[in-house]
Amino acid sequence: MKREWILEKNHISYWLRQLRKDRDLVGPLRNEGKDVVFMTVEQIHEVVLDLPASLPSPKEFLFPQYESMLRFNVSGKVPVAGPGAKTVSPGACVECSREGDLLDLADRRRRLVFGVRSCDVSAVRLLDRFFLEGFRDPYYEQRRKNILFVSIVCNNPDPTCFCIGLGTGPYLEEGFDIQLTDLGDRYFVQASSAEGIRTVKDMSFLFRRPRKADLDDQYEVFLSAKARFHKRISLESSRRAILEGRVKDSFWRRVTERCFECGGCVYECPLCTCFTVADRRYPDAVERIRLWDTCLFKGFTRMAGGILPNGKRMLRTKRWFYHKLVHYPEVFDEFGCVGCGRCAVTCPGRIDMATIATEMKGLDLDGSEQRP
Repeated sequence: MKREWILEKNHISYWLRQLRKDRDLVGPLRNEGKDVVFMTVEQIHEVVLDLPASLPSPKEFLFPQYESMLRFNVSGKVPVAGPGAKTVSPGACVECSREGDLLDLADRRRRLVFGVRSCDVSAVRLLDRFFLEGFRDPYYEQRRKNILFVSIVCNNPDPTCFCIGLGTGPYLEEGFDIQLTDLGDRYFVQASSAEGIRTVKDMSFLFRRPRKADLDDQYEVFLSAKARFHKRISLESSRRAILEGRVKDSFWRRVTERCFECGGCVYECPLCTCFTVADRRYPDAVERIRLWDTCLFKGFTRMAGGILPNGKRMLRTKRWFYHKLVHYPEVFDEFGCVGCGRCAVTCPGRIDMATIATEMKGLDLDGSEQRP
């Protein structure tokens, strides 16, 4: 059940300082290169809240780019990676067969990730379904239960954003922990999850109940944010064009010609989940890790004997868009895109989701491009 409060802006720093007493506080900060990235917050006044989306997405705190799965000692005493590590004897192996062993490798840190946007909260909801429905990924599950997201409604969406066409932002009705709406001198605070409600109630003396004027201002902010979107894109027409066979391989070849195979779009995407597993040998141990990978890379689906099912670059590009536009709706009844616009910011060839979806609308029924 959603609850609502008002938090004066001059109380936000105190609130965050209290929250980080038992959690790592993570927020959007400017690094040395002046890029905005999510990092551990030391100085609360350095948190950057005037940008809609950061690079990369906060997905990394649930599904990190580099993750140790197990570690095998081959000589001497080797500490097992991860919080709560213990020392094992030569020849000992920490495996995933028993829950106790697995937890020695799992990340058990409690985190509060502050300043994420509605599109990222929507992405986390889909990641939960991917990693926790059916087979439950224990590494993801361990992190997920120890993380709380505080999101902020986008009052001024970026020109590359199109979440409004997908229902993933700029404001959410449900599915969040704590959601803040900037009303100028105060925040309109909403809590949806049990942990979010409990977090607010633990310091209820900082909050007050909203008055009619607060509710009116919150609604005005929402209407204003909706009107500021530069892109209003629905992916449903693109999906129908694919399913009806109107998007021919000639279209995908033209798209592929603009692809540099840099992987930027998938690494920045808050919903891409491809990974590879590798064993690394050290002088005294062997470590099994999983790393982010991408279906756009030639060797991603390499099989025994070196066979590459999708050796052609066009097939790999086509597969990525099919996965987002066709496979995700079939499995989750939602698109594999939340309209955050990160691929548009990252892609040097301008074959981001919004651009390609728009180009699909310019196809004739036979799949050829319409000419003016």
